[in-house]
Amino acid sequence: MCVERIIEPALFGVIIQLNSRHCGLRLSAIQIPERCAILGVLRQERIIPASENPSVYVGDVVLAIALHPMFVSALKVALKRSHPVYYSLNDCLLKNHVTQKCCRLS
Repeated sequence: MCVERIIEPALFGVIIQLNSRHCGLRLSAIQIPERCAILGVLRQERIIPASENPSVYVGDVVLAIALHPMFVSALKVALKRSHPVYYSLNDCLLKNHVTQKCCRLS
């Protein structure tokens, strides 16, 4: 008797935030758990397939799939990796302690 294996894939998207470690990386450079795949990027109502290996930018939605629900949490953690502190050369989050020029290049 042959028992068919039932796959319960979980498809979802993760929005790339300002402090994401993946900003500027190509999809192929993002490390994800086994039995998971990145399908592409949703950018401004346009789907860019992973086969085009686009770079990831703030506001992009990375579309991914886990072949079993058990891997969803690990995949979300991998895709939501961020720098521990928000930083930007164009913004300064220190309020009233230093001038606005602290983080701007003159």
